[in-house]
Amino acid sequence: MSGRSIVLCATMDTKSEEALYLKQQLEALGHTVRIIDMGMKKPSPAGVYITQAEVAGANYNKIVSSAVRSEASAYMEQGLKRIVRQLYEDGLLNGIIGVGGSGGTTMASSAMHELPLGVPKIVVTTMASGNTLPYVQGEDVLLLNPVVDIQNLNFLTEYILRQAAAIMDGMVNTPPMERRTGKAIAISCFGVTTPCVERCTRLLQAQGYEVLIFHARGASGGKIMEKMIAENHFCAVLDITTTELADEVAGGIYAVGPRRLRSAIERGIPCIVVPGALEMVNLSTEDTLLPAQKARTLYYHSPSSVKMRANKEEMKRLGEIFVERMQDAQPGKAVVIIPEGGFSSVNAPGKVFWDPEADRIFINELHYKMPANVQVRIRKEHINDEPFADEIVRQLLKMIGRLPY
Repeated sequence: MSGRSIVLCATMDTKSEEALYLKQQLEALGHTVRIIDMGMKKPSPAGVYITQAEVAGANYNKIVSSAVRSEASAYMEQGLKRIVRQLYEDGLLNGIIGVGGSGGTTMASSAMHELPLGVPKIVVTTMASGNTLPYVQGEDVLLLNPVVDIQNLNFLTEYILRQAAAIMDGMVNTPPMERRTGKAIAISCFGVTTPCVERCTRLLQAQGYEVLIFHARGASGGKIMEKMIAENHFCAVLDITTTELADEVAGGIYAVGPRRLRSAIERGIPCIVVPGALEMVNLSTEDTLLPAQKARTLYYHSPSSVKMRANKEEMKRLGEIFVERMQDAQPGKAVVIIPEGGFSSVNAPGKVFWDPEADRIFINELHYKMPANVQVRIRKEHINDEPFADEIVRQLLKMIGRLPY
């Protein structure tokens, strides 16, 4: 296999011995290795491709004089992101690997999120044995646990670093991910919208489309779906489950921020949006609930997941968000289809989250305020009724320009 260009991010003020050992292992496999120094305590040693001062850039004096580590790290993170993006654009980055503790892992993984899906990304870090969400963020970042702290070279850290080099070698020499943009469709899903998603998936696959389903649980759901849409992986989007927006409005745990609902609109690809599970705010375990939340209508989905019914004020705000984020869509490229019979399996007559008055406030916001370039269609069915799934697939295929039935 031919050699590749590997970028190695390390805090060289504390991890230089380990970083240089890893560089040696990668070079022995035939790769070119460029070290970026993320350290902040002292100037970069010899053998560094991008020095600490170059990463800091115009913020160097602020970093040196800062008495607050988090503030200095934030400046270094900005510079690291900028440099990593540039190296990738210049063709000097085929894979990226980091070595660090909590601070170094935060900086390295943050820079990795600047790169497209499919670029090999590894961090050797003790943080791999804890809560990995802050570092992985639902993306293709591999965390490798060294078992012991990375504070010196010993038989265990040497073995782990050799493993890391071998893994990176295998990743960069694997054929790149095949894009099937013209045949791939993104769908968002939740347990309470699964029947709809399953039927839509079967119908689309029967027409030759490849369906990628995203569990709408924040960073590993709507956030990464939006990134992949922006990176042009899909020809269309069936955004059935928009529950993350309820979390954005009412303090739930799966909020992903203002990019939600935006990428398909900006790319101008066919997009159908459904208020699936929009009425539920996703909370954590019962013992984490605030007194005000305990007083609301709740649904205990599992021991680790309590759902809170969105009230009228929150449903109104959700309608406003739909309008704000979809209003500049190209004509004919975005449609909102609303299942008046209920937005989830627990939002139906006789179910715990059935509140047609609150749902009607959301519907009216869209009906009266969405501009004409975005169709708003109201169906009598429940979201999990087969005729509803049939209709949204039919509408999507019509928008794509391929309507076989």
